[in-house]
Amino acid sequence: MLNVQKSFAMVSAIVAVSIGSGALAQTAPTVKSATLGVVDRDKVITSFNKAQSAAEELKKTEESVRKLLEDSNKQYEEAKNAKKPPAELEGLQKRLQTKIDDEYKKAQAKAQNLETQLETDIDSAIKAEAASRKLDTVLMKGAVLLGGTDITDGVVKRLGASASATSKSVTK
Repeated sequence: MLNVQKSFAMVSAIVAVSIGSGALAQTAPTVKSATLGVVDRDKVITSFNKAQSAAEELKKTEESVRKLLEDSNKQYEEAKNAKKPPAELEGLQKRLQTKIDDEYKKAQAKAQNLETQLETDIDSAIKAEAASRKLDTVLMKGAVLLGGTDITDGVVKRLGASASATSKSVTK
């Protein structure tokens, strides 16, 4: 009789837990699954005309600094071959180095400024595309093994539209 009571108590407990968990499942709020987007940032950058223009501009700036360096070296070597006094050579070297350093700093600032502008434009386009598709999260395509909605083409279109709108406002 004692075993029957233990068995009955055990079955009652299992039934109570089952009923309780069923009730909890029905009344518990459902958790919304996050919607995930992915973007191929390399494709976005290579498709973004403003990024290509910035790369060309930086290449010209880099070439300008390289030419300045070559000209400065040539000027110093000419002064050295002309047997200028050491004090004059030292002064010339300092002036030339200062000029090179200034141009290099300007080039770095320009590169940083262009990079910041591009990042802002690209991030804004990604956010706008994600919002229009009601995505909660966007990750780099290379970081996602499986799943996610690819928004790359939409981002590229937005950047193209923003670039043409910017050029229209500039030409007016």
